[in-house]
Amino acid sequence: MTVIATAGHVDHGKSSLIQALTGTDPDRLAEEKRRGMTIDLGFAHTDTLSFIDVPGHIDFLNTMVAGVHGVDIALLVIDAVEGWKPQTVEHLDILMLMQVQHIVVALTKSDASTHDAIESLIARTSSEFSARGLTPSSIIVTSAHTGV
Repeated sequence: MTVIATAGHVDHGKSSLIQALTGTDPDRLAEEKRRGMTIDLGFAHTDTLSFIDVPGHIDFLNTMVAGVHGVDIALLVIDAVEGWKPQTVEHLDILMLMQVQHIVVALTKSDASTHDAIESLIARTSSEFSARGLTPSSIIVTSAHTGV
């Protein structure tokens, strides 16, 4: 089974994307529900994929590192409206240091953005990867709310 871990800044839609893909809410703790953010590793599965949802907040960086250790693929989630944020950069650098071989980028909340803003974000994403000598495996534009 292929294991995919999320990565990215807090509130960019990692958990929502996992729930849209699997039907399982990876935020299972009452504290996560109350705060509206992931604080511990969450898990969801399909027949062929297992997802590890990691926290995006800087206070939970150690948990994020534990979640991405040894995964096959990372899903770097970037909000199409907010764009690159501090933990986006930190999480990409951690993925690079952890030698994650395949990084797929999901530009989420595309329904709340514009075509031009998304094109600019794709260019910025390509530039960020290139500056590190990396190439994203794929860049996917999506919205967990609309299913597109």
